[in-house]
Amino acid sequence: MLKKILFFGLLVIFTACNFQGKFRISGNITDADGKMLYLEQTGLLKDSLIDSVKLTKEGTFNFRSPAPEYPELYRLKLGTQQLILAVDSTETIEIKGAAGDLISASITGSMQSEDIQALRKSVIALQQRFDVYQSEKEAVKSTSLADSFQVNLEKHKKTAQGIILKNPNSMAAYYALYQQINGNYIFSPYVKSERPYYQAVATTFQAFMPEYERSKNLYNLVLGAIREDRLTRQQSNFESLVKVESTGFIEIELKNTNGYPQKLSSLIGKPILLDFSAYGTETSIDYTFALREIFTKYSPRGLQIYQVSLDQSKILWQRSVATIPWTCVFDETGSAANAYNVQQIPTMYLINKEGIITGKYANVKSLEADLGKIL
Repeated sequence: MLKKILFFGLLVIFTACNFQGKFRISGNITDADGKMLYLEQTGLLKDSLIDSVKLTKEGTFNFRSPAPEYPELYRLKLGTQQLILAVDSTETIEIKGAAGDLISASITGSMQSEDIQALRKSVIALQQRFDVYQSEKEAVKSTSLADSFQVNLEKHKKTAQGIILKNPNSMAAYYALYQQINGNYIFSPYVKSERPYYQAVATTFQAFMPEYERSKNLYNLVLGAIREDRLTRQQSNFESLVKVESTGFIEIELKNTNGYPQKLSSLIGKPILLDFSAYGTETSIDYTFALREIFTKYSPRGLQIYQVSLDQSKILWQRSVATIPWTCVFDETGSAANAYNVQQIPTMYLINKEGIITGKYANVKSLEADLGKIL
């Protein structure tokens, strides 16, 4: 009897230790017999597969993984459907839904995940409205459809703003800032009325998690918007919310022209022009010529160019960069562009020898005036 008690006691201790420091995502998905369910971490620059399971007729699953160092976003992926979940620490999240309508699954154990799900459902509905409007011929486009879309877009924004202000330190607030419709961000820090929501999240993240990559990225984004506003308005009355200081670059690691991964950090120690552009655009020839002139003029003084291609065709990119003398990488998924909040091409950043971003630019002419500061 004593042996049994000791055995079960040790079993309880072992089980407790095994689950310590881990979060759990479990539940049931019906009508998914034989289908694969994946758990992925959606990082700033790339996604990582955490675990997977082949669902049975019962549809039960149980994922456990070490708690992230900082709050993170995770994705449950079933075919083309997905659920985005927020994980702060060692919480337990329960999911119950059907394979044919995963977006409507019930989520318990994570209020942030529930908020994210509500935001996603809203954006999916908006995208559908937009698609219907776009499918109409130009001559018969309905003003009522356009008005209806605008009304619902404003409703979504108010919901998102409420989530942001309720808890700006949450991943739900962070997620709300980066939602898109038809490839366009719903919110923008360059719109004066929307910038306070970015500032609220950026300053909170920076205060509590200064070393977190997402904190640095968001802080730099707000910083860029403030600097651009300064240039156009010749004033600096936004410093009260965000102290205008440069912060470090966000790491990029993409495959170069030889097919090998190359990090942006491999060039740190020299002044860097980080360029986001595409060779398939109408202005590409003139832009590349201007960039080549910059490189020829300043590379003897140490200037390096890390060019991120946002071309849709990898073959076109490979042919176009065959004779390019600087570092060229291909952003197939758009992850690097999203990390740097690239909303137009070309977009350029100057990074000094210490790895600090010193400016953001939309054309070569404005950039050249500041090159001397980092050489």
